[in-house]
Amino acid sequence: RWKEIEKMTFWQKLAKKKKPFLALAPMEDVTDVVFRQVIEEIAPPDVFFTEFTNIEAILHNETSRMMPSITPTIAQIWGTDPESFFKVSQIVSKMGFAGIDINMGCPQRTELKIGACAALIKNHSLASEIIDAVRRGTKLPISVKTRIGFSKPETEEWIGFLLSQKLDALTVHGRTVKEMSSVPAHWDEIRKAVEIRDQRLVETVIIGNGDVKNIQEAGRRAQETGVDGVMIGRG
Repeated sequence: RWKEIEKMTFWQKLAKKKKPFLALAPMEDVTDVVFRQVIEEIAPPDVFFTEFTNIEAILHNETSRMMPSITPTIAQIWGTDPESFFKVSQIVSKMGFAGIDINMGCPQRTELKIGACAALIKNHSLASEIIDAVRRGTKLPISVKTRIGFSKPETEEWIGFLLSQKLDALTVHGRTVKEMSSVPAHWDEIRKAVEIRDQRLVETVIIGNGDVKNIQEAGRRAQETGVDGVMIGRG
């Protein structure tokens, strides 16, 4: 039994310990070190995420906003160049993080224009290259945060593709890129992602995200969908 536990990833241990576990969402210009410390004192989640940080900035030593001052914290990174992802994953591995998360869900135009973040929903080959590059550069658990599709729900195609990448964890935000935050999150699509995972007998831990305001709602969403964890971003 102990050998089985030792083989588990950080995410698997967390999912086994508590269901649903709670995660603080990565929010640009919000979840910096100070904000995470405040949340730690007031109402700590089970796992923190940093703000999403550009891989090129990390390569130029701009890492002050993503230091893992609280444990466990996941470093979320974004970009387009697989080789830079490889180098950054090596750097991040030495910083004390519990895992590395790749942002494939941010819908902002600036990121989309250069083919990063949610634009990767339309570029499976580059998404796969990036995941492979991070895997080559680190022994830390690897996760992805994404949306259910670009212009319309593509849960079968896109989430199914990501589940084939043998990720340790996958956060599914229940909206498309086009929807931004203008409509209620589609938790039925998140449930579909869990069903696909279970049908394929994949071990990826799934975290649901979208419109969850408190612990009670998180518990209800987990019961409805079967997600292992729930990510809270806006109160």
